[in-house]
Amino acid sequence: MTVFKTLDIRGLSFFSGYELAEEAFREVKANGVLELILDPKKNFSQAFKKWAHSKGHRTSDTDGDNGMVRLFIRKVSLRKKK
Repeated sequence: MTVFKTLDIRGLSFFSGYELAEEAFREVKANGVLELILDPKKNFSQAFKKWAHSKGHRTSDTDGDNGMVRLFIRKVSLRKKK
């Protein structure tokens, strides 16, 4: 399992990027971070933020420049209550 993982999904459709991100996120340990590198022309950062928050995870502010947008998603440990 990985603590920090980077995934570059520039140039992909949202659905292809989503599938890759979900698969990569499974490999990240609790409290680990997945860094997504997104295409600024078709910036899906809001959609990925919604996805992460719906799963109970946290996102950091995106960091962007001319060539890419970076979004960091922290995996929160989800413990089941008895």
